[in-house]
Amino acid sequence: MLFLAMVADEGPVTSHEIAVQQGIPEPYLRQILAALSREGLIESNRGPQGGHSLGRAAEAISLQDILITLEGQITSIDQVLEMTCSIGLGPDHCAIREVFLEVKQAVERILGGTSLAELASRQQQVLDRGLSIPLDLGHPSLPIVTE
Repeated sequence: MLFLAMVADEGPVTSHEIAVQQGIPEPYLRQILAALSREGLIESNRGPQGGHSLGRAAEAISLQDILITLEGQITSIDQVLEMTCSIGLGPDHCAIREVFLEVKQAVERILGGTSLAELASRQQQVLDRGLSIPLDLGHPSLPIVTE
């Protein structure tokens, strides 16, 4: 989706081009594209001028929309929340649940409030500035990309 947003002005992109550019096996990519198409996040057209493009403006697609379409949920936190915690008064009185509800709320706020257009803009800034984004939060500070 980010790749499609970044090349949106160039017209539709073939699944082969996406697979090569993103290092995704084409059969698996076709499954992803089918799911995105069913939800209207992308448009897919066959033929010589065919290919895939965003189904609506990147500003109207949130990261939450994409994750729910592809994963059925935003995070695996719901699975943690379903686990029983029977310390003391029982499962309705669990500090772990309280913390993970806060995490879930924060994740939903961030992903629901971040559009694909914003992510594409951030990606362009990262590329323009040659910023390295760490693989983990164990680093002292993340490079904050601002305008």
